[in-house]
Amino acid sequence: MKYKQTKRKRRWIWVLFWIVLAALLAGLYARFVEPNLLVVRRLSFQAQGIAADCRVVFFTDTHFGEDKSVDSAKQLADRINRLEPDLVIFGGDLLDNYARDREQLDLELLRQQLSNIEAPGGKYAVWGNHDWGGGAARIYQEFMESFGFRVLKNESLLLEAYQLQLLGYDDYLTGELGGQLPAFAEGVFPLLVAHEPYTAQLLSGIPERALMLFGHTHGGQVGIPWIARRILPPGSGGFVRGLYALDDAERSAQIYVSSGIGTTRLPLRLLSPPEIVCIDLQPE
Repeated sequence: MKYKQTKRKRRWIWVLFWIVLAALLAGLYARFVEPNLLVVRRLSFQAQGIAADCRVVFFTDTHFGEDKSVDSAKQLADRINRLEPDLVIFGGDLLDNYARDREQLDLELLRQQLSNIEAPGGKYAVWGNHDWGGGAARIYQEFMESFGFRVLKNESLLLEAYQLQLLGYDDYLTGELGGQLPAFAEGVFPLLVAHEPYTAQLLSGIPERALMLFGHTHGGQVGIPWIARRILPPGSGGFVRGLYALDDAERSAQIYVSSGIGTTRLPLRLLSPPEIVCIDLQPE
């Protein structure tokens, strides 16, 4: 009997050992490996109303700061340029916490690296909650414009070469989303961009043919489904990451929520690697 108890005890010690080892390896991977991966998600849509093929590259939530060095911006710009985009769109949260990190942030190097992003059809951005918060509101728009990005705040542009209406919305949590929002144009393809996915639930009259792009959620940063849904930030609207169909009464549109690039609060990513989204829009 004593021998059996000793054998059982040893077995549980080994089980505990392997559990602790697996947790340690997963923690090291989530801290030092996955946050430095950069994948490309490719999507293709038959875009009703668009006049010519248009490749859109969407990236968001870079959160440059103490946990995301500006040195990584070179890799980001190079990867975007290799996709040969027509349009490049940034979904907000450029810096993690400007007030905290400004002494260590090399903004001039960041400007130089992101200036290298090329897009003949234009480069555009919207505001995120971290762009408004942490003191970044003082510099965000001017800084983005300094390397060629036009910041849209409840604005609409008609990109005539593609017959594409680009609509950029202010941040839901900390901005001024409300009042007189831009109307949807007839006969062109609507591409909507905002930081928080919950914005989709606040807009009315969204055309069925629309595509909406969001960030903010980081895919939960920990991509285990039952965990990710419980740690989503306010403004997520219940969306985690990936492609969704917005079905609401008589309207139906496509939503893509990107897991973004950087991290916040904890410098961890697990099963939710950083991503660039490459979207090919094609005439029907």
